[in-house]
Amino acid sequence: MSSIRGKNTKPEILVRKGLHARGFRFRLQDRRLPGRPDIVLPKYGVAIMVNGCFWHGHKGCRYATKPKSNVEFWETKIARNRHRDEVTAAHLEALGWTVITVWECDLRKTAGLNEKLDALADEIIRAGELKHKRDALKKKTRMEVKKEREEMLRRQARLEAEINSLYPIPRKIRSASLE
Repeated sequence: MSSIRGKNTKPEILVRKGLHARGFRFRLQDRRLPGRPDIVLPKYGVAIMVNGCFWHGHKGCRYATKPKSNVEFWETKIARNRHRDEVTAAHLEALGWTVITVWECDLRKTAGLNEKLDALADEIIRAGELKHKRDALKKKTRMEVKKEREEMLRRQARLEAEINSLYPIPRKIRSASLE
């Protein structure tokens, strides 16, 4: 098991090459995010997990076989991996990221690889559009900020006038405090 790689695997490299060829720029194994997703596209708000069918227990996949020896160990290990993947995905989604899982078996079929990568690119673009809409709702326009500031200055001027009418300050003191 020591020779099993955790990053730069063949499926991961295939996805990276395909995304790069389609014009996407990304980060690898970003430590700032929970679970260190394999590929992160900050511009689009997307985290991509490239999972091996065996190691992550892909249901219904012919490559997700269970070894005949030491069955209990492998069942608990794969169950733990699946649980960790679910928790990581939930945590990333709570932080506002879109999580896309790409399975190794989908990339093994060379005939449909380009179609799969095209579908992945479309999914990334849709997620980016949703992120853009969410961000636009959060941001205030310059006009809104300007109106809020003007309203605050008007309120401040009214309060100062009210205070001056209630508690008149002699002219000498007022002019000395303004200097």
